[in-house]
Amino acid sequence: MTDRRRSDRRSRAQPIARDRRATDRRSRDRRTASRIPLDLWVEEEKGNELYFRRTGNVSLGGIYFEQTIPHALGTRVKLRFSLPGSTDVMEAAGEIVNTPQVKDGLGMGLRFTEVSPAVLRALGRYLEENAE
Repeated sequence: MTDRRRSDRRSRAQPIARDRRATDRRSRDRRTASRIPLDLWVEEEKGNELYFRRTGNVSLGGIYFEQTIPHALGTRVKLRFSLPGSTDVMEAAGEIVNTPQVKDGLGMGLRFTEVSPAVLRALGRYLEENAE
């Protein structure tokens, strides 16, 4: 068995295109659902802890929370919220999939993992009616 470190690829001089990030998959928006800005308070439950978070935007795929101390990536939470103009309480479960990559960064992105069809329909109607 050979040691892969002996043939270190970094020792070879290879030119790197200056616009490398322009073609890098990380530079593109990988979201599959369109989102709209929405300032909304959401009740978040993580185990026995209860938080109130303010959203920055929402989509059928998830929610982005602004100005909040993020949970660790992969953390699963339960959410309860009502859309503007509605008194219906919507419930969903999600997983933290995005946090700022800076030391004191605030905010976090959550991907829905469990959402009832009724909540998805109501959210879809709201997004369609309020799309810019």
